[in-house]
Amino acid sequence: MDKKARLLNLIRQIEETKVKLYDLIERNQFNLINPEVVRLSELLDRLLFEYYDIKK
Repeated sequence: MDKKARLLNLIRQIEETKVKLYDLIERNQFNLINPEVVRLSELLDRLLFEYYDIKK
């Protein structure tokens, strides 16, 4: 996959993960230490890191 396509795919994944994370946080009454919230937040961190690493 070329760089542009990879970045576009990452942007889509980042946006989808953000929506899921916001929904999960709300469903868990804003409990930010809930294991599911932490796991999804870590996934978002990895996606963002990958995005910025490719964008360099």
